[in-house]
Amino acid sequence: MSVVESRVRDHLSNQQDPQPGIRLTEQQQRARRARSLAIALALGGLALLFYVVTLVKGPGVLTQP
Repeated sequence: MSVVESRVRDHLSNQQDPQPGIRLTEQQQRARRARSLAIALALGGLALLFYVVTLVKGPGVLTQP
């Protein structure tokens, strides 16, 4: 068996073991998803607000007194 085959075999056997770390419950995953969606909507709304304000002000924004 070559070194590469040995490393691939070791890597594959390690993937079957459960990964250490924090496991979120289904409720925590739903809460995280909801927070992510809320942040995305707020960011999109802010970008839309900036766009609309820029359109309303028109080219007068570039004129200096």
